[in-house]
Amino acid sequence: MAEKRALIVRLSSLGDVVLTSCLIAPLLELGYRPHLLTFYPYGEVFAEDTRLQVIQVSKQELFQRETLKRLRGFDLYLDLQKNLRTFLLRLKLRGRWKSYSKESLRRRLALYFPSLRREYSVVRAYLRTVGYTHGRPHIRVSERTLKGWKERLGENYVCIAPGARYAKKRYPYFDKVAELLEGKGYRVVWVGDRGDRELCKGWVGRNLCGELPLREVPALIAGAKLFLGNDSGLLHVARAVGTKAVQVYGGTHPTLGFALEEDEGVYVLRGLYCQPCDLHGKGGCRLGEYPYPCLQIDPVVVFERALRLLPSYHPSRCP
Repeated sequence: MAEKRALIVRLSSLGDVVLTSCLIAPLLELGYRPHLLTFYPYGEVFAEDTRLQVIQVSKQELFQRETLKRLRGFDLYLDLQKNLRTFLLRLKLRGRWKSYSKESLRRRLALYFPSLRREYSVVRAYLRTVGYTHGRPHIRVSERTLKGWKERLGENYVCIAPGARYAKKRYPYFDKVAELLEGKGYRVVWVGDRGDRELCKGWVGRNLCGELPLREVPALIAGAKLFLGNDSGLLHVARAVGTKAVQVYGGTHPTLGFALEEDEGVYVLRGLYCQPCDLHGKGGCRLGEYPYPCLQIDPVVVFERALRLLPSYHPSRCP
């Protein structure tokens, strides 16, 4: 009997692509060999996960004849992007397609109507496409790579990702949080891209931003005692490799679907009536204020949330 194959289609961005990993185990249980179609370089995070075959293409290659030929013949297609590109793919490839409940209208209206800011999880929406109600993002990393990072950085390091695509999502006081963590004996390692390298230049800790290919980042984060970051892509890498995390919200909000679950860590949210003000955190403050009020969170608050997730935390020793 021929092996059944399923193609997960999620072209971008990093966090969304990482969250599709919640479908790997369910698809295998259902008898499918899972494949992922995505844009460069997002598929690199799965470099050590042999359960999934990744098809990476550029935007220019997506509709080329050779690419379409490679994408035909799957037993199941899962459209987890739901935009014009994937609509055209469906027309060209045909076959059996399923897609997820994106709640686009409700999420857009939630920017203006607080009553519509209800619980929503992109992960659970992805899972429902194959009939599952429970599951977590999960990316495997090799023991060899994990051991290598622990040998280089020790057993007691914490990763902080200070960046996000838009300024309204970047918590501005991670430098203060890092100082507090180093004062407790944890080594801080900064992770992100080249732009983030400048952002945290001169801060305490080791700055690895922009130094690593994406394929090396999951194991680095997997070896950390804790991850701290914004509502952005690397936060979801931490979820997928099983590292507890602290997620700081700015211009976005858990109702948009990307909040940590209780067993994955905690999120910090001011809960202003104007949050969220944009689906992706673009633009300036709706109230015309700067610095952004939604990001004015005392670093001690973030630090204390972090301490409670660290293995050595003892309430009686908390400052």
